[in-house]
Amino acid sequence: MVLKKRCFRQIAPALIFSLLTIGTFSANANIDVRDETLFEAHQRFKTQIINDSFDNTEAPWEAPAEIFNVVKYPAKLGDMYAYLTPPPANKKNKLPAVIWLNGGYGGIGGDDYFWTPQPVENDQTGATFRDPNMVLMIPSFRGENTNPGRYEMFYGELEDLDSAREYLASLPYVDPKRIYVVGHSTGGTRALLASEYSDKFRAIFSLGGIPDLKLRTEGRMMVVLPFDKNNEEEFNVRSVYRYIKSIKTPTFYFEGHDYFWDEFNELRVVAMEHDIPLKIYNIKNGDHFNIIVPVSQLIKDKILQDTDTNKESNIRFTNEEIKWINKMVK
Repeated sequence: MVLKKRCFRQIAPALIFSLLTIGTFSANANIDVRDETLFEAHQRFKTQIINDSFDNTEAPWEAPAEIFNVVKYPAKLGDMYAYLTPPPANKKNKLPAVIWLNGGYGGIGGDDYFWTPQPVENDQTGATFRDPNMVLMIPSFRGENTNPGRYEMFYGELEDLDSAREYLASLPYVDPKRIYVVGHSTGGTRALLASEYSDKFRAIFSLGGIPDLKLRTEGRMMVVLPFDKNNEEEFNVRSVYRYIKSIKTPTFYFEGHDYFWDEFNELRVVAMEHDIPLKIYNIKNGDHFNIIVPVSQLIKDKILQDTDTNKESNIRFTNEEIKWINKMVK
């Protein structure tokens, strides 16, 4: 099946729930944790792309000028599209920047979604981070939105994401030491993998990513896998679980209770045993969608207060703040 649109956000949450839960959320996955870093794995293993998961035909639409500019950032395979909030009036101030990784498949093009108001219980636009005190970038990657290359599903786009970071860091009004990643669903998985691939981000936040792609494919997939599913290593190098030891940057994971993978309970134990800077939160009253806005609001506030770049990020989430999220989604 080839998707012509990313579609994930446009499908009813009840159907998404069924797609996510069939054959997933199983305990005791028996996944080996590797000592090799994910970056080293990328140097060692070359993925073989044999299928197109969707049509790469829709470039991003022009947005209202006061909300986003359409830009291109240089990457290894060529220039890639992104939405970028307009520069501040005072370009002498160095602002923090957020890279928002959206959910679904197919990138960011073909409609006006990212600047159209969405319901608070399912707002996947990253609009919370459209704040005059920060910069927001929503990138697309190889094989998306007429970008060069082919879609690789949780692999080559990590290299593109690092290129997006370098582009942001080059802007005169961005603080290169305060670039953060926030991702939801598919974007949440990319965020977790990014925390394993690179230590250049200030902190990383995943809302509803998955622990392991092979486990995910035991349920129904919305798109065809682009790689050879008979090659087990193709799955291994896309597994958050296997490369959890690679995380060196403060990383935070949130998911609603009914969508929460048991494997993240296992990963919490691994993180504690190996002093990995990964914190995992099961939002008992939340689901895959209604956690986005309250969690994003807290993240934004934390980023704006995280100003001392001579030290590691001071971002933490208290028990009272987790209770507040639960109250907001109840």
